[in-house]
Amino acid sequence: MKPADKFIGFIDIVGFKSLVQAAEANAGLTFAELSQAVNALGSEADLKHVEQYGPSTCPEAPRLRKNIDLQITQASDCVILSAEVSPAGVINLVSHCWVAQFKLLKMGIMCRGYIKRGLIYHTKTHQIGTGLSDAVESEKKVSIFKQDADERGTPFIEIDPAIVEYVRTQPDRCVKEIFSRYVKTDRGLTALFPFKRLNHSFVIGGFGPKSDPAKEKASVNVVRGWIRNMKAGVSKHINQSDLKAVSKGNHYIRMLDEQLGACDKTEEMIDRLMLSL
Repeated sequence: MKPADKFIGFIDIVGFKSLVQAAEANAGLTFAELSQAVNALGSEADLKHVEQYGPSTCPEAPRLRKNIDLQITQASDCVILSAEVSPAGVINLVSHCWVAQFKLLKMGIMCRGYIKRGLIYHTKTHQIGTGLSDAVESEKKVSIFKQDADERGTPFIEIDPAIVEYVRTQPDRCVKEIFSRYVKTDRGLTALFPFKRLNHSFVIGGFGPKSDPAKEKASVNVVRGWIRNMKAGVSKHINQSDLKAVSKGNHYIRMLDEQLGACDKTEEMIDRLMLSL
């Protein structure tokens, strides 16, 4: 067998050693919770679902195989993923990574990774190729959303420019739309961005028949509480004696604070519209 040209994703849980040490000391997440976090990276069940039903994200997007040649290899605190070079292949690999990152965020756990295209021989027992080596090395150098000029290793899943260009040139609308929802670009770099603002749809001139101001505000409060829980979880699991860990955690805290600010603005807009009714 020879390596194939595929889309490749490599994701690593940030600060996993500290999380394990805390679990051993009964001072943080339990081992059952750590197992859930590791499982969130990818599992045999994910593979079987795609093999049986095909890809779930943009299911009508062009593909070469029913299972998009998806491979998932999870080991300890990291996962290696690969998928065929097709519109369905790229968006489903990206979607898997976004969901994994979001699940970890809900647990207060940070991760870092890199998604690229390259050569890989990927089976259940072997993962070999320059594409994988490049992804692993690039994961260590992720710098998107950096606060200092020399900062490296920011806790995000960065996407190689060639992947961004591939999506841009695809005619499939679903692939483009979903990709745009998953990512954010900053100073020429692109990464998955799980910190999405709360969006509300209002009818011009006031609320529509299905828009209940009280329910809209209640929805904002639910999301606000959700974000605060994420923020508390991230803060709780940061090793405060590790300055690098604190710096990485501050990225998540800052972005979660931005989303809390977005909730406040949404609520203010609802109040103004309520007064105008």
